[in-house]
Amino acid sequence: MPSSTRAFLDRCRDPHPPRSVRCLFALALVVGAGTVAVGVAVTGLWLVVATDGAFGRLPAVTSMTSGAPVPAPFVPVWTYGGTMGIPVSLVDVTDGSRAVINRNLVELIEGPGARWLGALPVGLLIAAGGVSAWLLSSVRSLGESFLAGAAVAVGYAPALVALALLFRVGLGDVPVTDAGYVRVGGTGFPPAQVAGDSVGLPPWRTAARTFLAAITLGGLGGLCAHFGAVVRRIPFDSRSLDGG
Repeated sequence: MPSSTRAFLDRCRDPHPPRSVRCLFALALVVGAGTVAVGVAVTGLWLVVATDGAFGRLPAVTSMTSGAPVPAPFVPVWTYGGTMGIPVSLVDVTDGSRAVINRNLVELIEGPGARWLGALPVGLLIAAGGVSAWLLSSVRSLGESFLAGAAVAVGYAPALVALALLFRVGLGDVPVTDAGYVRVGGTGFPPAQVAGDSVGLPPWRTAARTFLAAITLGGLGGLCAHFGAVVRRIPFDSRSLDGG
């Protein structure tokens, strides 16, 4: 293990709460955001295996953009959101009326193993929580282990919310149908009505769902790390970082 990493983790084991809390926050931020990156990358690999042609031209994707192609990097992000039950969404509010169109790409893209994609974020978050608690080997109680694992939410949820805000497609320049409508998820809208709208993962729903999932599953991972150490009879506060 690099000396700089060892020094950082040693500081995280400092018995003084302010320093240990700051280190926990920094570590959880990195682990949580890294978990999102891994999840999106694995989803992208699945898309390569499961689909033919360009991601951005898949009918399941372009059905939300009136047939307009979507930048390829958007599709793994939207699909990973779908593994957590977060759909690609359009919310249009016009003259006091509100129209909401939702499409979960995981349910629309057919491919080998599609039914198991929902297990991907579950496994990743449990593993991330376990890694966080394992690295912070100063935690001793079940409560501390749970908190050390659940802390990955501070990196996981903001990372996905940032992607939800950035990876959006505006409807101002998308094609119109022969009848003169912008078609989103099977519903036609007048072009002027949706000109200022965009489709993508809904940020507020993404924030709520990912934060709760990361706390619950990350905390479970922290507990697994705790019980794993107990079974191996290796105290959390004396385990060697080098595995020795």
